Amino acid sequence: MRLSTSTNIVFNRPDGHKAPIQHSIRLCAQAGYRVMDMNFHDCTTFRFPFTSDDWRPWIYDVKETAEQCGVEFSQAHSSFYNFCDPNAPDREFLDRMVLRSMECAGILNVKWIVIHAGTDFASSRPVRDSMRKNIEYLKPVIECAGEHGVGLAIENLWELKISPLRRYTTTAEEVVELVDELRLLYPNVGVCWDIEHANIMHLSQSACLDLIGERLKATHISDNTGIKNDHILPFNGETDWSEIMRALRKIDYQGDFTYEAHQSTNRIPDGLLLPLLRYSVEVGNYLLSME
Repeated sequence: MRLSTSTNIVFNRPDGHKAPIQHSIRLCAQAGYRVMDMNFHDCTTFRFPFTSDDWRPWIYDVKETAEQCGVEFSQAHSSFYNFCDPNAPDREFLDRMVLRSMECAGILNVKWIVIHAGTDFASSRPVRDSMRKNIEYLKPVIECAGEHGVGLAIENLWELKISPLRRYTTTAEEVVELVDELRLLYPNVGVCWDIEHANIMHLSQSACLDLIGERLKATHISDNTGIKNDHILPFNGETDWSEIMRALRKIDYQGDFTYEAHQSTNRIPDGLLLPLLRYSVEVGNYLLSME
């Protein structure tokens, strides 16, 4: 495992503006990161050049910046929305951004790009119908990813903020069943396990990771103290990190250990960002050294 972080660790700034991706890369490289995760979802939600007609020059500038800084993009996070909802707004635009995420990931030589599953909230059999709709929606996405040399990793979600609604793929069982069905058709499909999502759902991390096994291709690493204080650095919340590290080693996880801990930096003044990023590297290296 190598330590990695999402570009979103330097994105939301206290004054409300969004830092350019190139700035995030430079600061993270200065702090000691050599591997990163490119978050296309942020670039969609906040209408970065990614969403414009000038997206090609932008993504190649991102690539050049990473190369100049000695940074590799091994993971990415696709744009996403609840495609199981027939009334989802901006559907045509978001479908285009999902496929653009795949192409841009290929340009950055990303190995695995993460996406969220959709949920059919209107169905009386939401697990069955959500699975069917996810398979149909994701087929062309996976094919597009494959054409660009990228694998698609489906992330486990959490549902407490939308309770009593029940979101699909909050359990390892549902994620594994969906991935296994898609793998009957495509080899470039795997799982992204979000440690925090599983912790919020009070799942057994070791049991879930044991079930996922070799399907695990990507991780999202962060801590939490509840649903209102999430996406923070490890050891600042309730997660049992000894259990996590043992479980990852037990299944011989071959991917990267990738932070999604942006809430640790969102309110930090620019003058304190670099020291905090350096501290985050120390935390990550400590975790990777744990037996």
